[in-house]
Parts: sequence; C-alpha cells; structure tokens
Amino acid sequence: MELSEALKERRTIRRFQGKPVEFKLLGTCVEAARLAPSARNTQELEFIAVNKPETVGELNGVVRFGGVVKEKGRIKGEEPKSFIIIVSDDLRSDEDYTKTNVGIAAGAIVLSAWEQGLGCCIMGAIDREKIEEILGTPREYSVELAIAIGFPSENPVLEEAEDDKLGYWVEKGELHIPKRKLGKVLHKNKW
Repeated sequence: MELSEALKERRTIRRFQGKPVEFKLLGTCVEAARLAPSARNTQELEFIAVNKPETVGELNGVVRFGGVVKEKGRIKGEEPKSFIIIVSDDLRSDEDYTKTNVGIAAGAIVLSAWEQGLGCCIMGAIDREKIEEILGTPREYSVELAIAIGFPSENPVLEEAEDDKLGYWVEKGELHIPKRKLGKVLHKNKW
C-alpha cells in the first residue's frame, strides 16, 4: 500500500470485529513508532502492547470512545481486542517535545496498523492512573495515550466539509467524517 493511499483511506475506527489481534502485528506497529523521528532524539517513549483478553477488558473499562458522535456508545462484541499504550520515561522526557513525540509515534502506529488490515482509535479520554495501575507501569513512567486496535467492523465515510461545521455523525449506520478542504488549510508562501 502506498503512503498517500493509506493517508486518504485510513480513518478512526471505533467498532471492531471479535477476531483477536496477534502480538506480532502489534509488535510491527511498535517497530514503526520506534523508528519514527524523535525531537532532539530523546527517545523517551516506550510502548505496552496488550492483547490478553482479561487485560483488554479492564482497559475497555477506563477509556471513552467518540465523545461527540450523536449515536455513540459501544456495541457489545465490537470492543477493541487490543491496545498499544504509549508511555513516557519521566526522567528522559522534555516538556517541550514529549507531546510532539507522542503524536509522531501515534501516527506511525496507526499507519502501520492500517497497512496490516487493522483499524485504530487514538484515545486521550482515558483514566491514566487506572491504566498505570492495571498495567503496573513503574512510578517514573507516565501514560500519555492509548490506541485501541482491532480488525474494523465499520467503514467510515470521508467527505469534504462544505462549511466549517466539522464534528462527525452517524447516518444510516455509517460514520461520516468531514474534512476541511485543502484550499481552506493551505496557504501559499504567506498567510
């Protein structure tokens, strides 16, 4: 799959098939994040790949999906079957760069996952303390982000936004995701 194709096709997935995700696939995603750029080469991030059903179930209890989707909520059986949790080493972190590095790593993970036929939902609405407790992260590490991963059971529809009304919505069972037009976000040489 070409990168430009993946960037156009990949969408956030919130509903997943019941099929388990092999640890090897998660490892490939983490490898992509490990090789991604790191501001000032701090490499302060580490990753916890979770596919054990009991632990995945616990994590599903401390994360929230699609807060602005009108028809939200999870359908029993369509929860993610794995997670990658991005953590930062507090002793190596640089306040100015850690969030940037987390974003770069998350982007690499979701593109690698998509290439392998997996869908993802990057999640910031999480209970970090409970995740740290569930996963037993050392005290000097902080949970930054959770990425839900699984085989998609939905196919979100991408469309050009006609105005500045963005958000996203469900219509006839399909999730619609408007994106601002290129002409609205691209400025040539100056503002």
